[in-house]
This record gives sequence, C-alpha cells and structure tokens, in this order.
Amino acid sequence: MTTKLKPETFARDVVRLDQFWPYQVTVLADRIARRTTRIVKQRGLNLSQWRVLAAIAEGPGRTSAEVVSMTPMDKGIVSRATKALLALGSIRREASQLDGRLSHLHLTDAGMQLYRELIVEVQAVTELEAAGLSPARQQELNTDLKSLIALLPDLR
Repeated sequence: MTTKLKPETFARDVVRLDQFWPYQVTVLADRIARRTTRIVKQRGLNLSQWRVLAAIAEGPGRTSAEVVSMTPMDKGIVSRATKALLALGSIRREASQLDGRLSHLHLTDAGMQLYRELIVEVQAVTELEAAGLSPARQQELNTDLKSLIALLPDLR
C-alpha cells in the first residue's frame, strides 16, 4: 500500500528549481557553453578543444594534468582535445627538462592567432553590461562564484 502525500506536505518537500542557486548556476553554465560552442565550432573546434586552448593561452607550459585540474574535464577528454589541437597545429609539446615523463603545452603562432580571434567573440558571450549588469556587479558576481567554488571541494 502506498501512502499519498497531501499537496501541502509535498510542496514543502519539493525543491523549487527557480529558487535553488545550484540549479540556476547549472542553467547559466549550460547557456554559456552552448553559445561558446557555436562560436568555436565556426573555427573547427569543439568546446573541449577551446577549453584546452584557453588553458594553455592563460598558462603557457601547462601540462595535461594541470589542464585537467583547472578545467571541468576529465583526463580522457583533455587527452583527446590535446591530440586534436596538436594535429591542427594549434599547440605543440615540449619535453620537461626536469622530468622526461612530462611534457609542457604551448600555443603555436597559428594557435595564438586562433585564440586571439576567438577570445573577442567568446568574451562577448558574458559581457552583460547591456543587459543591466554593471562592470562592478559583474566583478562582485565573479568574486562570489570564486568563493563558492573554494568552499566546495572538487570530488573528481
């Protein structure tokens, strides 16, 4: 025999997604990812390849493990994206001078040119001034998000 919940009891036990900030962050991230994917696809990249390209542009010489640790992608996805970018001539590997098992990733000239072309369009996806979010509020939001990320450990 199943027990039926009264509507008023059920309503108290239900998460309202429109008021649940983790869900709202997920929706926002999905919307940004979809817009970014449209942009990078025009240049023959997928979102994972763009993220690897951006991670290397931000920190030339990063290893694949460092890219994995700073992006929301697992080792296999980063490996496939790295191989594709190597094949495209957008990045190059350099063997580590300290540890021969490691290699450091760098943008090629073509990769840097591609990154420079894409970053203007990708940054425009999140420029929300016209939508009523001032630069100061955008900075506050960024600070708040960094604080939340720091509070929640990465369970990968």
